[in-house]
Amino acid sequence: MIRRGSTRVFLACLFAGALTACLPVPPEDAIDSGRIDGPGTFVLCEGVWRQDNATLCYIGDDGTRVNDVVSAVNAELRLGDTGSDLLVRGDTMWVVVSTSRSIEMFHRRTGMWLGRLRFDDLREPYKMAFVNDSVAVCTFLNDASIAEVNARRLAVRVARVDVGPAPEGIAVVGGRIYVANSGLGDLRKSEKGAGTVTVLEASDLSVLDTISDLPNVQSIVADPAKTRIWITYRSYPSQSDVLGGVVAYDLTQRRIVGRYQFRSVKGACIDPRSGTLYVMHAEGISAIRSAVVSTVMKRPNSETWYGLGFDARASRLLIGNARTYVTNGEIVIADTTGVVIRRHDVGINPSVIVAAD
Repeated sequence: MIRRGSTRVFLACLFAGALTACLPVPPEDAIDSGRIDGPGTFVLCEGVWRQDNATLCYIGDDGTRVNDVVSAVNAELRLGDTGSDLLVRGDTMWVVVSTSRSIEMFHRRTGMWLGRLRFDDLREPYKMAFVNDSVAVCTFLNDASIAEVNARRLAVRVARVDVGPAPEGIAVVGGRIYVANSGLGDLRKSEKGAGTVTVLEASDLSVLDTISDLPNVQSIVADPAKTRIWITYRSYPSQSDVLGGVVAYDLTQRRIVGRYQFRSVKGACIDPRSGTLYVMHAEGISAIRSAVVSTVMKRPNSETWYGLGFDARASRLLIGNARTYVTNGEIVIADTTGVVIRRHDVGINPSVIVAAD
């Protein structure tokens, strides 16, 4: 099954045979030192589907850079195919590699590989979220289920919990798990549970509720300080004239309290201090502050924005520019007014961006 996002990459490959690998010169202060022990930003570049070329990049706050952390530190080890999620927690990093059907664990300060959890039942892990310091839950985009794992021991605790078709994003907040069941756009939208968010009790994985009317739902961004989650969704490919958008869901009232429309939502991230949500969409990046929508940045026609993160340490937006989908991309660092501060070349299709001390 072709992953969401990888479809575009695959199609791009068909038309990219004549493309060169010429890319802009990296910033002068970027030094490939091989060290990742300082504060900086990790970038998961998913690669091209079936090409086994996912990479984990590191950009230090001091300008140092490691283009491929995994192979630079671990001899003859590749990340795999295709990188879909990255979590950094304390002294450990976890990378979800969907087509390789694995969750890889690395030491945060050295990049040393610590182990692997592989799913041998053909389910492909996609997104992951922590319940506590050791227990995590992950979705399987090519199925209709999630699993609970001990992320420290790399062992499955609960092999399967049924949710809706093609679960994508997942978040844990307030002792509950929220799972976005996309239905893979038009492919599975007629199946029961497509276009919904399943709500589960984290303690026993029992289903508590269903949030409906979210066609082609994509991701969930938690805002525990304001007891709410933000849910992104997209239009169906067969209904390109219908806008997708974002909804605000109040966790106390258990209902949708705001709905905002955008064309071709790509992702969202939150400023945990102010509660401002930043939404990446076809036109650029917008901010939602106290129910007011404003434009932060307009996307240049020459750029292909693919991923969005937020560096809370410096209040900066971290934008993944995929360029052509089949050549190396870049990270664009901008302030919250949209002023670009600097750019860094990274691997192919930068999708998940995490700032870490």
